[in-house]
Amino acid sequence: MNFFWEMFKITFYLILIIAFILVVYYFLKNRVNFNKTKEMEVLDSMRLANGETLYLLKIFDEIILLGGTKESLQRLYSWPEAELDIDFEEDSTSEEKSFNFKQTFLNKLQGFDKEEIVKRKQESDLDEK
Repeated sequence: MNFFWEMFKITFYLILIIAFILVVYYFLKNRVNFNKTKEMEVLDSMRLANGETLYLLKIFDEIILLGGTKESLQRLYSWPEAELDIDFEEDSTSEEKSFNFKQTFLNKLQGFDKEEIVKRKQESDLDEK
């Protein structure tokens, strides 16, 4: 009889500890989100060919375009948020954001001449040093 009572107590306390751990995990998972912050947000990504991807990030009040491959990630360009005419509201669907980003991106690329792109690339290289 004593053996069964001790086994019952051990099992009960073990279940109680596991339940406590699960409750703590549930509250931490729903209350604390480490993937999304107010300072940095991934607005959109566009897959190109052979594992190459363009990422559009919002960091504080700046929009940054990153180009990534399997081996590296490089900052391509950045704009102040006020300069772009894109709706970054949360209630927009991801398809609307993607279309808006792609259209604005293509319009910006058509508006640049080659000398301006080279000049901005040199400025960004100087900023990195």
